[in-house]
Amino acid sequence: MVDVARYARHIALPEIGAEGQARISAARVAVVGGDLAAETAALYLRAGGVHDLIPLPAPRGEGKGEGSDAKAWRDLLSDVDLVVRSGFDDDAMSGVAAALGLPVIAVRAQSDVVDLVSFARRPPTPDPTATAPFVAAAPSDTGPAAVLAGALAAAEALQVLVRAGDASPTPRIRHMRLPLDGREPLAQAIGHR
Repeated sequence: MVDVARYARHIALPEIGAEGQARISAARVAVVGGDLAAETAALYLRAGGVHDLIPLPAPRGEGKGEGSDAKAWRDLLSDVDLVVRSGFDDDAMSGVAAALGLPVIAVRAQSDVVDLVSFARRPPTPDPTATAPFVAAAPSDTGPAAVLAGALAAAEALQVLVRAGDASPTPRIRHMRLPLDGREPLAQAIGHR
């Protein structure tokens, strides 16, 4: 149930409305990672009205969707509506999320750039070894870039939750790169569902 008084400003926005706020409040969101970007994303998701946040530790050295790592992730993510994660590691979690068809928002913060990749909800795949196209990357920064990355991840997650019932075509993958040194930002949409 939505606390109308608390979320009145959100509900008043035509982009969200009462239905969108109800979707946000009813969602179960897994936040993967233990750094400042993940903590910031969780903070903003709670402020946005997500009541059921599931903090999960960052994956460490597991295989690509194989064996017990994939089974453990499948158990953790089986009743989640969306995953927000810090880092672009190619691991069992991303493979299980793809197999379950979950939308995933991944962010990476470095001292000079913030990257966000958003994978839309897609049909589940029966292959439990399928992996999402994350690439290995440098670890996230712990400074202001991480706070920005977390805020962007939360904003993207809230948008995905609000648009969950929207039938209009959305990009399968969205990539945003925000250079923090004055260079031009990049926004790409890759494919449509």
